[in-house]
Amino acid sequence: MIRLNNITKKYYAKKKNEAMVFESLNFEMSDSDTSLAITGRSGSGKTTLLNIISGIDISYTGEYYFKDELCSKKQNTMAEIRLKELGIITQNYNLLNDRSALKNVLLPLKNLEISSKEKNDRAIFALEQVGLENYINSLPEQLSGGERQRVAIARSLVKEPEIILADEPTGSLDEENEEKILNIFSNLISKGNKLLIVTHSDTVSNFCKKQFVVTNKDIHQVY
Repeated sequence: MIRLNNITKKYYAKKKNEAMVFESLNFEMSDSDTSLAITGRSGSGKTTLLNIISGIDISYTGEYYFKDELCSKKQNTMAEIRLKELGIITQNYNLLNDRSALKNVLLPLKNLEISSKEKNDRAIFALEQVGLENYINSLPEQLSGGERQRVAIARSLVKEPEIILADEPTGSLDEENEEKILNIFSNLISKGNKLLIVTHSDTVSNFCKKQFVVTNKDIHQVY
């Protein structure tokens, strides 16, 4: 489903000053995998790896296969994959403060060729899935941190993606809200969604069926 072959990633601060993030990294998420956690120290490259998988970062060498097809390193190609195949959850919610929960969830549907009614129905259903059907008209400032993260999860679900990529989805939440998020994830897995989660949380990594750690410019499976 997702396969990275010999990925090498460098950052250049100046022409003569480079930092190697990954060197000949290999990684695979198979069709049978339901939930994978990627862990590692801060600065190890976890978010960079997620950005490569989501196609936000195409400045690397190596091969990226998505559903057995080699992905070209073009922004429009990867944007199409994000639009149709991936749901993305960020740590800091990235909600528009002047728009309601419903309108925030509607955003990913903007470029899909479906009716306004279907878009609205999908957004409401996504909010229902995360238990926020009574908050559709609430602005982000009227919601708690846990509720904002649930809006962000609903936004990732509204396109009905098979694969959800999450970057520290519980990083700013307390234990109670973390448990609520994991219950939502468990429900999504039961419905056929697949999760790839970058996390510092032992609770979240232990929730996942497989765990990988990013270290020394590479990634290794822990269990």
